[in-house]
Amino acid sequence: MLLIRTLMVVLLLFSTSTWARVPTDPAQAEQIFRRWLAAYNAGDSQALQAVLSSHGIDQTAQRYLDIRETFGPFEVLTRTVDTPDTIAAIVRGTSSDRGILITVAIDPANRPYLKTLQLEGVEIPDAFKPARLEMPALIAQSRARLDTLAAQDKLSGTFLLAQDGKVQMAWQGGRADREQGIPVDSTTTFRLASLNKMFTAVAILQLAEAGKLTLDDTIARHLRDYPHQAVATSITIRQLLNHTSGLGEIFDEAFERRKASLKTLADYWEVYGAAAPAFQPGTQDQYSNYGYILLGSIIEAASGQSYDAYVEQHIFGPAGMTATGSAPEATLVPGRAVPYTLSDGRWVRETKTLPLRGTSAGGGYSTAHDLLRFAEALRSGRLIPASALDAATSPQNTKGWYGHGFMVSGEGEQHQYGHEGGAPGANAALIVLPSHGYVVIGLSNVDPDAMENVVNFVGNRLPLSQRGLSARPAAPATTRRATRSPTR
Repeated sequence: MLLIRTLMVVLLLFSTSTWARVPTDPAQAEQIFRRWLAAYNAGDSQALQAVLSSHGIDQTAQRYLDIRETFGPFEVLTRTVDTPDTIAAIVRGTSSDRGILITVAIDPANRPYLKTLQLEGVEIPDAFKPARLEMPALIAQSRARLDTLAAQDKLSGTFLLAQDGKVQMAWQGGRADREQGIPVDSTTTFRLASLNKMFTAVAILQLAEAGKLTLDDTIARHLRDYPHQAVATSITIRQLLNHTSGLGEIFDEAFERRKASLKTLADYWEVYGAAAPAFQPGTQDQYSNYGYILLGSIIEAASGQSYDAYVEQHIFGPAGMTATGSAPEATLVPGRAVPYTLSDGRWVRETKTLPLRGTSAGGGYSTAHDLLRFAEALRSGRLIPASALDAATSPQNTKGWYGHGFMVSGEGEQHQYGHEGGAPGANAALIVLPSHGYVVIGLSNVDPDAMENVVNFVGNRLPLSQRGLSARPAAPATTRRATRSPTR
């Protein structure tokens, strides 16, 4: 199954609400938090399981140790809540450079059992953000990180840093095909996982500009044959775009059993179309791959073209992306890297979780240079008007981590947008700092999150100046629109 990584801004990893009833002595939230954190940071499975069991948390220690693999040990930065019954602390992952809000809350009616143990991605407060570096120092540190990861056999892939379309640093390392001994080079194509969602969102916004749909249209307006019309009439395109639809996942056991039959976007309806939203659409956030499958179907209905034909003609072509596509896995794509996943300490070829082909939710492939062309086509207004891009890359959901097809964070000169994607054998990330013309891209053919962590490291340390928003290239006269204030 595709393991989507929405770690750049805000991701609810999980919240415990099912509690075992194990007797233990009363404790305050502060004590529980400290014991949990010490066991987590030490990677001590037994100690961590003892804390979980003692306070009624029906989860395994391994679940938290898997998080530790991604983020590393946690460094406590600040408290946002500090009472006898509730501790909320912002911590930083020492391996990932990412912020996490940890909430520990005791159930006052059933002490000392917890009603909440929650880990949620947040932006690191300004006071704790890493110092910005001069470009030569940042490039040297970034290259050293990438070289070390490759030498430790923890990463293979490609990395690119550009400003105003000019490459400042390019790196390739590791092997595209371990069995054949083929090294990664600048032409190697990598699976994008969820980065495809940006293409899907741009296609929707193009069709909106053409008057073929509006973001407040319901699913039912365009998919009249959708099997669950009550759902179709209650969810809008906007809610699909910003992950507030309440629709859920497609990469589950049903997918693994039936993926050979999922040849078109409409084929997914039969498997997942009967599901009701997990909450009232528009009221909460929940990352939804199925929502982006439906957006692909809406693109087909509104344009009269297949999804692949539409994005090739209206996005890849205008942007000059000649090495990007979604050809089936069974098709030989020259230069496409072989995906590898870690199994018993060894990298093995990944086949089980691969979809039949890329979709509007993810799974296509590209190169770092093609993705730079995409980012520059967006910034120059060749794909969508500046006003549509401003709205798409501004917070549009309830917690402010997602726009219309783009992960978003920061304000002013620190504002950035892009996407991350992760699956067994694939790890991809793209971020844009528009006020400075920066684009950072990382693609890999091994498991998450090593490449994402490097992209995040660089994005947090890029040198900032007073260039301001005027650094964005002007859109061509035929596509310019008056900029409206984005919804925040």
